[in-house]
Amino acid sequence: MKKSTWQFLEKNDIVDIIAPASNSPLEKMDNGIEWVRSVGLIPRVQPGMINTDVFFAAPLKTQLEHLKNAIYSDSKAIWCLRGGYGSMRLIPHLLKLRPPKRPKLFVGFSDITSLHMFFNKQWNWPTIHGRTISQLSPENKNTVDRKFLTQMIYGERQERVFKNLKPLNDLARDTKLVKGSIVGGNLRIIQSSLGTAWELDAKGKILFIEDVAERGYSIDRMLEQMVQAKLIDKGLKAVVFGDFTEGLEKDGRDLSLVAMKRFAARVPYPVLKGLPCGHGHKLNYPLPFNTNTILKLGAKPELTCFYGGSL
Repeated sequence: MKKSTWQFLEKNDIVDIIAPASNSPLEKMDNGIEWVRSVGLIPRVQPGMINTDVFFAAPLKTQLEHLKNAIYSDSKAIWCLRGGYGSMRLIPHLLKLRPPKRPKLFVGFSDITSLHMFFNKQWNWPTIHGRTISQLSPENKNTVDRKFLTQMIYGERQERVFKNLKPLNDLARDTKLVKGSIVGGNLRIIQSSLGTAWELDAKGKILFIEDVAERGYSIDRMLEQMVQAKLIDKGLKAVVFGDFTEGLEKDGRDLSLVAMKRFAARVPYPVLKGLPCGHGHKLNYPLPFNTNTILKLGAKPELTCFYGGSL
């Protein structure tokens, strides 16, 4: 299937901000909106985006209306306010929609993984796994990953080479090139897709996985279920782990790497770790999904990602 592209942004382009999952403190929302302005774009927030709901930023009807409006509006981008929980509830309704003629830049991560998976699988959109609006503010816009994010959306950078990856099995140490596209995101959300219309389709793909606040045994259990369910089977080209944070044992040990190594030892494809993407404490580089990607395996692996935008 031919790769589609989103359009690079220009100064004064409109960015639709939506909240398809959990609520966000107003201060963080305001800071993120100001960041959008500070990089030369026009943020647009629909009325009622932050409402009263026990679990979510707003009732499902409101969240769905806002997302539909953003998809078909005159904006050039859709940027999610926060992850948390709730975006998967929108997907049964999105399945009834027709995609617009051209993809829009879509950005978010964590719980937003479910929407990435829908757009990648159902509409063949390229999307960006990256910081949500609530993680952005004018004061921190010059950190290296945020500067890269700005350069990416404007087309000043059209690719990113990730180095310092670490192979976790012999297949990842063999010198060869793997070409494909990246899919995935948050481990728990990927697991939650099992049996749904937006279930992960990783055949012929490079799977990226990250998570937060999951202890080693929990990571092992989710990977085990996904293997047994053939959600991640021999049709996969490679797995690359990103950040796994805040999952320490009571004695202070971090057993996430133990789970990754056990997984890597028994699957029939290369497994690596070290992508600075996800719930890291300092950096969360934008990572393109459903775009052309080259993974160079061997002693010093490299992942070259093309961002999926065009003029």
